[in-house]
Amino acid sequence: FWGAVQTDPYFNIPNFQDLLNIENKIDIDLSKRTIFDLDIISGIHSTQINDVMSDILRTMDKVGMVNQRGFEILIQILSLKIFDEKRNEKTPSRHLDFYITNDEKFFKKLSDANIKNFINRINQLKDSATGIYHRILKNYSFNEKNENHIKVLIEVVSQFQHYSFVRSHKTDLYQLVFNKFATPFSKEQNAQFVTPLPLIEFLVNIVNPRNGETVIDPTVGIADFLSVSYVNSNSKLDDGNIFGMDIDEQMVMLATLNMLLNGDGNAKIESKSGYGSLSHKFNKEGHILELDTNDNKKGDWDNRSDDDELKKFDVVLTNPPFGEDRAFTPKDDKDKAMIECYELWHLYGNNNDDNEQNDNKKSKKQANKIDLGVVFLENAYRILAENGRMGIVLSNSIASIDSHKIARQWLMDKMRIVAIFDLPANVFAETGVNTSIIVAYKPSDKELENLKKQGYQIFAKDIQKVGYEVKTSKRVKQFVPIYKINYETFEIEIDESGQAVKDEDFSQTIVDFKQWCLGQEQSLQDIFIKEK
Repeated sequence: FWGAVQTDPYFNIPNFQDLLNIENKIDIDLSKRTIFDLDIISGIHSTQINDVMSDILRTMDKVGMVNQRGFEILIQILSLKIFDEKRNEKTPSRHLDFYITNDEKFFKKLSDANIKNFINRINQLKDSATGIYHRILKNYSFNEKNENHIKVLIEVVSQFQHYSFVRSHKTDLYQLVFNKFATPFSKEQNAQFVTPLPLIEFLVNIVNPRNGETVIDPTVGIADFLSVSYVNSNSKLDDGNIFGMDIDEQMVMLATLNMLLNGDGNAKIESKSGYGSLSHKFNKEGHILELDTNDNKKGDWDNRSDDDELKKFDVVLTNPPFGEDRAFTPKDDKDKAMIECYELWHLYGNNNDDNEQNDNKKSKKQANKIDLGVVFLENAYRILAENGRMGIVLSNSIASIDSHKIARQWLMDKMRIVAIFDLPANVFAETGVNTSIIVAYKPSDKELENLKKQGYQIFAKDIQKVGYEVKTSKRVKQFVPIYKINYETFEIEIDESGQAVKDEDFSQTIVDFKQWCLGQEQSLQDIFIKEK
């Protein structure tokens, strides 16, 4: 309308040979291709990629596979795609096997020679990948004798065979592929909401996980906090030091795929149904341990009757479920025993012990439930090592209203609060809850006491512009970028690399925060901005 057209960055401009190939429509022998013969996924392909994914989901719907089995098969097929590309990247003479010819695509029955040739090629790819990608492929769901499975396989391979995942810009890939596939399979009843990528990149830049540090997301979802942390560190983070947990096996499969794409696949991402990371933690060896409801009451988690030892992390990044509608309400003795492992449960339940009888009734009512955001806040603190830091997305009410002053006081008694960022309403596609980000680190008791006596500063910022808006298209809510407009030319502003400039406050806030850090105590500077 105004002539403001989004362009792709300059690094996506095709070279002369690419243009010749496009113009002349050169037929390439699919069995002789390398990843450099594939297209890079970028903004310029957004319409095509969205159509590709819609076609895949439509095929899955037609054969009744928009379900757990279909999701597992989809993830496993995509893992073969990533393995195939990474193998070719490492050994260019080993051509790509993730392809399907027209002769193979149109079969009459599964005994046809062409389709059998295709299935054998994919099976060989799976056999090669299983040893390396065992977490995704150990329970291989694909059945080569099931025609519906074959139809899904053909659709996924034919739609993605011309695009490179490994060479694509990570931001474009996340936005176009992972978030798109996460949405149909995520379970709203489990409060699994995809966190917007700009928000993830912002928090990762603020908390700044880097070389040699251990990082965890206790509510990992599709592992965007972890994968962006890895990319942001220029791959200096060790995959073996990256951890995540979720209640849903499907999300963990997608999270593992996300990490396979970025690292070497050694990130420890586990699923634990039921209470998830509320009751289950990692031990020092990276295995799962369960809180002991006898020994670990009121946050005393290091006191164990066995030899297991709780693993403590350098960084916790998480966007847990929160809000009144997702409060934890114990329904039986097992629920109550688990939640009693949290000190804040007791503090919330006993906050009016000395008041009049009416207030005691109110106290007992409050003690019947607790905002999960508060519980995950305590969880983050308890799994942090000394001088570890966290970035957590919570309901704005936890940071502001009277009913949560207990949590705020508890946090100030336990941690050095570094920054609070208030976010505008509707930053998430599925919820209109006002949210805040709390950033803090965990000094020794002595240092925290000194900091409180000195009266430390907190960096506070009200984020107004996030660079996107939530829109609904084909009944699916999406994050649509908002770009800066030059009001003299009415064109979208372009930076020096040719990228469209988003209309957002995050970038300048990161600059301001790092500058602010330079004026704070040395330990804060070491933790947040010092090179490692």
